[in-house]
Amino acid sequence: MGGLGAKVTIVGVGAVGSGIAFALAWGGLATELVLIDADRRRAEGEAWDLDDAAAFIKPVHIYAADYPDSAGSRVVVFSAGQPRAVGQSRLELARTNLEVLKESFPRVLRYCPDAVHLIVTSPVDIITFAANRLADIGDERVVGLGTVLDTSRFKRMLARHLRVDPRNVHAYVVGEHGDPVPLWSRVSVAGFHLDDYCREQGLPLPDRAELLKPMLSRADEIIGRKGLTQFAASIAVARIVEAVLRDERSVLTVSGMVEGVYGLEGPNCFSLPAVVDARGRHRPLPLALNEEEMSKLRETAAHLRQVHRELGIA
Repeated sequence: MGGLGAKVTIVGVGAVGSGIAFALAWGGLATELVLIDADRRRAEGEAWDLDDAAAFIKPVHIYAADYPDSAGSRVVVFSAGQPRAVGQSRLELARTNLEVLKESFPRVLRYCPDAVHLIVTSPVDIITFAANRLADIGDERVVGLGTVLDTSRFKRMLARHLRVDPRNVHAYVVGEHGDPVPLWSRVSVAGFHLDDYCREQGLPLPDRAELLKPMLSRADEIIGRKGLTQFAASIAVARIVEAVLRDERSVLTVSGMVEGVYGLEGPNCFSLPAVVDARGRHRPLPLALNEEEMSKLRETAAHLRQVHRELGIA
């Protein structure tokens, strides 16, 4: 397994990008953090603010820079673009952020052709698909945040019902970020299938629709109160970066190119459980899904293909 001691570049250091920088610095996950933003003064301010914590964190060189300074990065986190506003459609947001991607992504690719590129910009599945189209570095090295955060929310809601640590709940949310497909058929706790665990512990089976309501509305509820989602997404990104830098071979529901998996038509890009290591995202794992789950994935694939056509990136 690989160790740490790595250079990471973050492109776009607004609220989410700066949150990612904080999570990486606090977690001691890199020895060099390069912050790039169209607003150079903003990037400098974020770098200096983090650098002032040097006495409390593991050694890391944090600085604002330009694209040539990203050379040699093992991971590039692309978080440039606008956040989703309340009531804004994903198609509207996609049109805006595709222009940002087209302007900025080729510039970082020029200097970091060997890095794993982690896309965070929303809508993440569409932007990750477009990034794969722009890049010619292999599908495994252009990865999206995907439903990693959705999966965390699902585990949290299940854990509250089951009265266990969320880290002991094994569950996945797949499909498109923002319209995800929870895999109820694959939920397990301490080796027990969900239904068996509930019977063993004398707990009622969860009301699936009621349990999912707060999970599905969570992002909108947060955006309505503070303007954007930031902290959980930043930690989720740091978790993926850690899996790459440590060469962990962790199974995460990151977004990536999907073609021929589960019989789904492609090319397409959405989240499925996959091994993540120093090379990026491997081919999705062929889990046995029930017909309802497969039907929803087929709907997701068809919807995203239509969006790609409307945006002219198919």
